[in-house]
Amino acid sequence: MLSFKKNFVNKSEYFSYLKSHSLRIWIPMVIWSLPLFFIKDHHNYIGSFIYMLIGGYSIYYFIPLIIQFYVLQPVYKRFARNWGVVILFVINAIYVAVDNYIVSFKGVRLSLFFECAPFVMWVVYPAIGYYIGTNGRDYKLWPWYLLAFASLCMSVLEARALYPYQGEGLGVTKISSMIFSISTLFILFSSKLEISLKNSTCTYQTIVDVGKISFGIYLIHKYFLEFAVKNIIFDTAGRTVVTMILSVLLIISVKKTIHTKIAEKIGFR
Repeated sequence: MLSFKKNFVNKSEYFSYLKSHSLRIWIPMVIWSLPLFFIKDHHNYIGSFIYMLIGGYSIYYFIPLIIQFYVLQPVYKRFARNWGVVILFVINAIYVAVDNYIVSFKGVRLSLFFECAPFVMWVVYPAIGYYIGTNGRDYKLWPWYLLAFASLCMSVLEARALYPYQGEGLGVTKISSMIFSISTLFILFSSKLEISLKNSTCTYQTIVDVGKISFGIYLIHKYFLEFAVKNIIFDTAGRTVVTMILSVLLIISVKKTIHTKIAEKIGFR
């Protein structure tokens, strides 16, 4: 879904790329947001419809976020160097800390769209992708495993400390969770891990196949989770597994029964 192109010959190529890639993810988002639009009660139908079109419903804030990253590609190309990544990490951490203070301490309730759609909430992550793509994936893993474990422990402690204030602190908008996510990215993109997974052909192929339809899973899993699984299964791990299985089965079924171009239009690639 987040397909970056490092070099553009001219502005025309950049805007052509921006248009095609943005529409490719925006149209499926609108299609899968429509049921939520008709389910919800509206005080202002026009305002609600516009809010839907910009990705304001539920998890679909992620689409305008990705489009912002598409727009910022020329900036990342110039900025995603060693110190550039560090600077972006600091900016990202400051924003997360401010958000955490507003939500977890002050108890201000923000929608996912207003809290998580601004690119600055995740600004360091594409830079890490550029950094890994430029410097290679053959790095030592043990520092990242150590950092992931330490930040995960810190995230648990931070959540326990924050929860008594406003019942918040369990999500990913904490600096400790941010560090854990970055560590996990370095682990997952490591060439050493890829080689290890390839030794287990079945596991590797399953990951590849699920990755190919991951955009479709993202688009539809909310419906299974909220309107079916959530009211039947109360265990988080169980909900995750069942939601994943149902989403994969639906996507496979749809891809086998409708025209490929139609499946692509609704996000099932």
